[in-house]
Order: sequence, then structure tokens, then C-alpha cells
Amino acid sequence: MSAGVPELRPATSTPTEWSEVERPLLLQLAGMGWRYLAGDIDVPDLTERENFRQVVLYGRLREAIKRINADDGPVDDLTVDRAIRALEATGGQALLEKNRLLTERLIKGVGVESTEPGAQRQRWIRFIEFDPAKQDRNNFLAVNQFRVDLPGRGTFIIADVVLFVNGLPLVVIECKSPSITDPIGEALDQLLRYSNNRYWVDEDEGVEDLFLFNQLIVASSFYQARLGTLGAFHEHYLEWKDVAPLTREDVAGELGKSPDKLKSQELLAAGALRPQRLIDILRNFILFKVEDGKLIKIAPRYQQFRAVHKAVERLVTGKTRQQDEKDQDRRGGIVWHTQGSGKSITMVYLVRKMRTIPALRSFKVVVVTDRTDLENQLRDTAALTGEVIRPDDKDNQRRGSATDTLKAILREDSPDIVFAMIQKYLERKGEAEVFEYEVPVPPPKHREEAIAPDAPKTRTLRQVVREQEFEVLNESPNILILIDEAHRSHTKTFHANLMKALPNAAKIGFTGTPIMRAEKATTQSIFGDFIDKYRLDEAVEDEATVRIIYEGRTADGLVEHTDRLDEKFEDLFREYSDAEKQIIKNKYAAEGDVLEAPKLIEAKAADMLRHYVRAVLPNGFKAQVVSVSRQAAIRYRDALEGAKKELVGQIESLDPAKLRLSDEELQREDEVTRFLVGAAAHLDTIRRLEFAAIVSHNHNDPPSWRDWTDKARQDANIARFKKPLCHENPAKQDGLAFLCVKSMLTTGFDAPVEQVLYLDRRIVAHELLQTIARVNRRVRGKDCGYIVDYIGVARHLHDALGDYEDETHDPMIDVRDEVPKLRDRHNRVLDVFLTRGISSIRDIEACVDLLADVKIRAEFINKLRLFLESLGIVMPRPEAMPYLADAKILGFIAKVAANLYYDDQLNLHGVKHKVKQLIDQYIAANGIDPKIPPIEILDVNFAEHVKAGKSAKARASRMLHAARHHISIHLHEDPALFTKLSEKLEQILQDLASNWTELERELQRFIEEELKQGREQEIEGLDPRVQAPFFGLLKEAIEEASGQKLDGDALRSAVGLTVEIVDHIKSEIGHVGFWRDPPSRQRLENWVFRCLRRSRLIPNERVQELATRLVDLAKSRHRFLVT
Repeated sequence: MSAGVPELRPATSTPTEWSEVERPLLLQLAGMGWRYLAGDIDVPDLTERENFRQVVLYGRLREAIKRINADDGPVDDLTVDRAIRALEATGGQALLEKNRLLTERLIKGVGVESTEPGAQRQRWIRFIEFDPAKQDRNNFLAVNQFRVDLPGRGTFIIADVVLFVNGLPLVVIECKSPSITDPIGEALDQLLRYSNNRYWVDEDEGVEDLFLFNQLIVASSFYQARLGTLGAFHEHYLEWKDVAPLTREDVAGELGKSPDKLKSQELLAAGALRPQRLIDILRNFILFKVEDGKLIKIAPRYQQFRAVHKAVERLVTGKTRQQDEKDQDRRGGIVWHTQGSGKSITMVYLVRKMRTIPALRSFKVVVVTDRTDLENQLRDTAALTGEVIRPDDKDNQRRGSATDTLKAILREDSPDIVFAMIQKYLERKGEAEVFEYEVPVPPPKHREEAIAPDAPKTRTLRQVVREQEFEVLNESPNILILIDEAHRSHTKTFHANLMKALPNAAKIGFTGTPIMRAEKATTQSIFGDFIDKYRLDEAVEDEATVRIIYEGRTADGLVEHTDRLDEKFEDLFREYSDAEKQIIKNKYAAEGDVLEAPKLIEAKAADMLRHYVRAVLPNGFKAQVVSVSRQAAIRYRDALEGAKKELVGQIESLDPAKLRLSDEELQREDEVTRFLVGAAAHLDTIRRLEFAAIVSHNHNDPPSWRDWTDKARQDANIARFKKPLCHENPAKQDGLAFLCVKSMLTTGFDAPVEQVLYLDRRIVAHELLQTIARVNRRVRGKDCGYIVDYIGVARHLHDALGDYEDETHDPMIDVRDEVPKLRDRHNRVLDVFLTRGISSIRDIEACVDLLADVKIRAEFINKLRLFLESLGIVMPRPEAMPYLADAKILGFIAKVAANLYYDDQLNLHGVKHKVKQLIDQYIAANGIDPKIPPIEILDVNFAEHVKAGKSAKARASRMLHAARHHISIHLHEDPALFTKLSEKLEQILQDLASNWTELERELQRFIEEELKQGREQEIEGLDPRVQAPFFGLLKEAIEEASGQKLDGDALRSAVGLTVEIVDHIKSEIGHVGFWRDPPSRQRLENWVFRCLRRSRLIPNERVQELATRLVDLAKSRHRFLVT
């Protein structure tokens, strides 16, 4: 079934892009309920618009308004007009701010004055029907090849597919052929250009109006399809891999194929673009938040969408405690979504979805956490729902304690969101017993520590024991308790406490780490079965998080005794609780004595800084140190500061001659010299490095610790740490690169800029998995996180993972395990050449000639990127050394080919900075400046560039690609001329394809006599550089319309018309800033339009298009017209 989608491709699509990507997508959309309308880039009426500047299909919008709001009575045309004006009204905000405002209006509607017989009243108008039972009131339309003109610019864009709901463009999809080098990268770059979101481009280049109502943006090559939102960059676009609540079998049946054959585009379309899904996403899953002072838009990931729907279904269909024969609530469960996958956002989506379901709308939602930093994070996130968050300012003004306030809120049946620390709302009655004992303050652990004269000689130990009795606060079943990190605190007596306070509530536990087998029975008896699972390996595969690379750096000579002491301690006291173990440790001071030793900390800090400067700093990321105690954390901060000063001094005293050594000469130097030479390139950044400790406060702390325990200073340092280490705008960068902690910030801390975590404290079980996840957040340029282990944590990680519930995978990859992958990827990229008859990559010309084939080029760049990715992970370890020479040569081949074939994808975008720098230095040393673009045919050195080819084939290839590039970049300056030249060039290539000697001669003649010379005076009275290009367009349009060659009186009339139009254009565009003033440009286009109409040389239906093209040409040739 074609659903009206033609087999013949549009002229604006490439063959493979249409047949393999765009057409299959349109057919699938049609099968899911979207109507199809073929786009047209010549006649706006065919896409239901008055002109190509319009992006809203107003006819469909008007009809939808009347249908959707008919339940409240008929809607007259005047009310419809007022509603549309109210919907579209925006001020001078940035695009994303306008999008936020319009999204809110789409969801809520707008109020307008409605004039009806006998009365005037306010009427609320909705634009989209959200009721699942009334979806026939919505109009779903897919339009392909949708042209939109750039405002005031004369050029236009063509979006491959736009999805309209009630005439409003909610989704923009860019399709790219899977056969090109980087289809998704190119599609995303094009979408960023369309939406004016390429931050590196100064001028406006897109059509922001197309994205005012946008909710989702999709880039697809069929085999890979990614979804994102307005303002997002490449790394935020992810695949949609699940079609739940449907099954793969359902979707496969719709498409007539096997479930295991479904491709990425098909899954995304079925999972996110099905009409009812899109409406659901708009209403319940689109969020806006301010992050680092910047507004961002958030769309759901597939596991979030899936988990919310599963949770809602269980809440609606599960039995309450009163209904269950075993007196248990069956409406809850556990959501296990790995750290960094958006768990807190999933909670917000769930609350928002509940508010749209009648059976769940009145629920009170209680969010429970056991850490203040997690509470603050969740409170900020939940504020995105726009609901009342309790306790609010009014609640906090009540008399009584915070606990009393919270209890009063929980007693209410209001459908609000309540945040509660675990201990806050549990009323504890009964007599309290207080035990106190005074003990002497122990002496310093290390000789170099002095005792302050006024230091206390004793300290008091105090323990309060209360009887556990709890008050019932609310017996309503319409309460949902969302519990963060459910495994950590909701066992033993807390279950009884919670059930006493809210006995009939449903409970959903969220955890970022798997459930231990020993905890499974207890946890599931509290919450119920799993609702949804999303494992760490899935998040890494989806690129929702980055891989974690493990490196053990335990120095036996320094820490072997520490390891033995701690291991023996854990074995001896295995049966004791954590609190009891801490008491024993305090008494015998085994591990702390060693790991707090200043000399050991100084040695490790120096090693950490060297590792950081080698592996992390060149990519612009930051670090965290986890130490055994608060004192050790502060000592690490001081030791890192000292190590930095020492390193700066070493670099500054380095013999300048060492900096000029070649790679081969440098390899003969000792390891310290090699490191210092590499570090010297980053000396300015190293000088800026700062270090801070973040530790909890204790009343007996020394005054010198205040800088690191004060809450306000901690918040300021955390905010500084989250800023980039390096930024093109110095005001947006911050040199605070290390945070040294004991336990703070090891859970619930989200800083994507953190790439490495140095572990110097024994961590086990959940805390270990949460701590290492601090480095897995994705951000631009970060393709992995590092765990550098100074204590031997990984020895027990495998055993610990064995204690977890099923489907748990080792979250860390040993850096040594990357070496075989590096070796394999190295062989694969070499085989691009070796399997095609080239014996060595040192034969640069043969390799570059091979890359003339675009498919081989695509294979090469993809395999090269993977090789360089692994190299970047292994560097600067010695195992990387054997591959550096080939990396440089392969990078050189890529750069030469990029220049020769004018293929920007060969310029290694996205490669780690430290690897890119290595290759760029080599390229520069071999005579190519990596920052200089390819040579043009008009360059005085072009002939020498061609002669450098060692064969006729090589020389012809250089001329051919240079000629194509020259035509492509000058086509807009004289479309008629360069279109003909392009056709002539391709004809030459076709005629002489295998005769390289003759092709070389003909291309040389073509370039010298036709391409370089440009347009000669073909028509008497027309200047080749001024009027002739305009005449070319006019002549082309007349001959195409009439089907006859232009001559005689018609030719003379066309020449006169050209002169008249060009003279008027010259008189108008000479004003300063003409092209930056849209009204001026429009007036000029209107004048040209009238002039063409009066001439009667062009059919009326073609006049507007030709007028636009002539004014476009005037802008392109501005410099010729004003001189």
C-alpha cells in the first residue's frame, strides 16, 4: 500500500535518500494514521500556504479550532482569528524562550473575548485535543520536501519531512542517505543550521519560524535515527529503541517484516511519532529548565517513557491494600534505572502523566529521600511540573517545628507534591534515655601535627535511645510515595514507620543501582516487583552515558601495608554493622593512620596531577578525589596545590631546546622529560588550576577547615567546578579543577564536566556503583570517564557484583582491556588500504587516490575515528606508543584527502583534543597547516599544486575535484552559467573516464579557458560581470516557459528588461545595511515582481519565484553591483 506516497523521487532528494530513508518513513507514518501531502518547492498553494514564508497551515488550524472547541458551542470566525493571534503573539525573546511560551499555550490553550448574540464573554480556546477518546478531532499531516523561505534573505531551506498537528509544525525530520560518510552528523548539522543554533556561525542562516511550535527534531539514515529537541547539540540526540507499550511484534506486523529486522528509524517512528504518542509526549513529557543560566528543552528517553507508562498502568490496575487478600498494596514496584540516565526526570514525568489521568489526578505525591543534596536536586527538577511544591514559603511560616509542619501537610488530602527527609515526619513518642560518657581527646596521629594550646582535653560521647511509636498521619489510598535510592534506607524499622504514618499509600522505589540478592526479598516485600529496568550497559550502548575506564595505580612500595590492613580488617569484622566497624576503627586506627599520612598523600597527589595533565586536562575536563577521611580530603587539597607549584616550576625551568625536539628525538629522552614537554603545551591552563575540599562540618573542627566545611562556600565551589575548564569566552571558564571529598558528592552529584575520579578510600556495594557513576555523564567531547584506583577497589568489584540481582554487568572497563580493541581497530583501518592492493600506508599518494571513491572514504573515516577513539583512551600509557606513528600518518592521509576532495568529514571532527593535537603537529611538520582550507583554482599556486601529482591520474583527480568545488561555491553568484559549466564538466568526465592523459589535458583546458575566465560578453550591451548573470536567469526562465530559444524581438525585450532591473537594483542596494533591513529587501522584491509582470515575458505563476531568485542573485553579487 503506497498511501499516496509516490515511488518517483522528488527532484530535491537524492536517489538513496529517497528510496532508503524518506519514502519508507512516509509509508510507515501513513500506516500509523498520518495523512500524506507531497511538498512542492515552486507553488506554495500545493502545500496549503499563501507563500513560502508561512510555516503554519492556517486552513487546517482554523478547522481544528472549531472541531476541538465545539463542545462549548460553535466558534465563530472572529473568535478563531483572535485565538490564533493570541497563540502566535510573542515578544523579542530568543527562539527557545518563544518555543517554551508557545508550547505552554498548546498544552493549556488561550483565553479570548468571544462575541456571541446578546453577550460578550471570555472563552477558553484549545488548539490540540488531548483526550485519547477524541483523537479524531485532531488532524495529523506529514509533508515532505517542505520549502520555507528565509526572512529577508531571498534563499530558502527544504525540510525533508515536517509533521503537522492541526496545521502546526511539531516535528522536523532530516533524512540522509546511509551511503554518505557521516549521515547523522550531516543531518544534525543541517538541522542546527535550519534553526539558527550553530553557535559558531555569527549570522542568521535558518528559519526560526519553522521551529516556534517544534517539539521533536529527528535525524535519520534509516539504519540509525536519533531524536532530540530544539537547542540540543549532537551528543544529546539519542536513538529510541523501544516501542512499549506496544511490542516489536505489533510493529513488525504493521510493516510486514520480522521483529528482529526492525531498524532504528522504524523503532523511533513507531515509538515516538505515532499520532497518539506524539500528543502524549507533548502533554506529559516535554520539560524546560534553566541549567547554568541557559534555558534548555528536554524530551523523554525511551526508557523514561516506558517506565512511566508501566508505572501508571500498575497504579491504575493494581489492588489497594484494602482490596488485596494478603493486606498488601499491589500498585507499586521498583524502577531500576542506572545512574546518569535521568532518574529524577522520570519521577517528574510520572507525576505529570498522573495529573492527566482521572483515576490518579487527585493523588498526593510524597517524594522521600535520605540526603539533603538529593532532596534539593529533586525539588529543583520537580518544580518543572509547575505544581505547588510543599513545604512552601507559606508552610514554613507556620508555628511549630519543621516536623509538625510536614505532618500537617501529610494529613491533608490535597493533590500536591510533598518532599520529606526520611526522619522528618515520623513522630517518636515515649521516654528518651540519654547515655553520656566523657573520654580524653586522642593525641595526633602524626608527629608533625601540633596541638593547639586551647584545644579541649576531653570530649563527650552521647547516645539517645527512644521507644519507637508512630502516629498514623493519613489513611487515604490516594497517596503515592516516590522513594529515591530505595535500596539504601527503606529496610528494617523504616518500613514499619512508613506504613504506620501512611498505611494505605502506593509505593514506587527508584534506584540507580541494582538490588542485592540479600536485599531482594525485603525490598520487594516493601515495594513490589520491578516495574522497569534500564542497566548501565544499556545506557552506555545507547550513548545516554559514557563508558567508564578503570585504571589501577596502586604503588606497592607505598600502599601495600594499607591494603593488607584494610583487607584483614574487613575479614576479621565481617559480621559487624557499619556503625560497629567504625567504632572499632576509631579505637584501633588501622586504615586511617596509613591513608592519612601526609607523605603518602603528597606522593599520590603528585601522581594524580601527572595523570590528570596527561589524560584529562588536554580535553578540558575536571576531577574528583575520594579519600579515607575529612582530614585526608583537606590534605589532598593542600598536596595538589603544592604539586601544581612544583610542576609549573619544572616546566618553566625546562631547557627550551627540549621543546623543539622531533618525536623521534623526544622518544630517546627519559619519561620525566617527555611528560614535561607534553605538559608545556598546557602551561597557561596548569597555572590556572585550583583545588577545593568539600567535607561535612563538625563542631570540633579546627578553624582552618572552615573554608571547606562552610555551606555557602561549598555551594560556590560546586558551582565553579561545574563550569568548563576552558572556554572561548574567559568569563565562562573556571580553573577550579579538583574537588577532594570523603563521602559528600559521591552520590546525587551531577557534573558532566567531571571525567576522572581518583579513589583512595575503600568503597563497597551500592556506594561503589554510585560513586564511580559520577564520571559517566555525557557532555560534548567526553567519550569516556576514568576511575583511577589507589586502594584496590576493583579487586572486590567482581565479587560484589555477584551479590546483586540478575543482569548486572561490570560497570568499569579496565584500560588494559582497551588495548586489544585498539589493536583490532588499528588493523581494521589499515585494511582499508592493505586489502585493496596498497602495501603500505606510507605510499601517501596511492592511499589518497583510493579515497577518491566516496564509499571507501566513508569506510576509512569511520574506521579511523574508532581507532583514534581507542588511542585516546589508552594514551598516555606505554601501550599506546606502537600506534602513534600510524595514527599520525593516517591523520595526514585524511587531511590531504580532505583538501583534495573538499570533504570536511575527513577533518576528524570530534576526535579527542589530545589525539587531534598529536596529528595536527605531524601534519604541520609535513607542510600542511591543518587550519588552512584547501587550495582554490584561482589561487596563484594552483598550477604547482596540480603538478605535485605524480601521475596523470593524480593530476586529473586534483583538477576534477577542484573544479567541482569551485562550481559549487560560486553557483549562487551566477546560477545559469555555473549550471551549464557543471553539466559540461560531467560530460567531459563521462567521455574520457578511463583516459587519464587526455582527461588531464581537457580538464586543464576547461579550467583555464572556461572556469577561470567566467562569463564573457555574449550579448551586446550587457556587462559580463554586472548584467549578464541576471540575463542568464531571465533567459532560462523565458525559454523554459515557452519551450523555444530566445531570439528576435523577445531577445531584445529581455535585454532591455535586464538592464532596467539591474539599474534599479544598483540604485537601491548601495545604502549602508540594505541587506540587513528586511523591509528594504521586500520593497525591492516587490518592485522586481511588478516589473516582470509588466513585461509579459514570464507567465504570472512564475513571476514571484523569478523575482525572488533575481534579488537573491543581487545579494550574492553585491560586490560587483556597487563597484
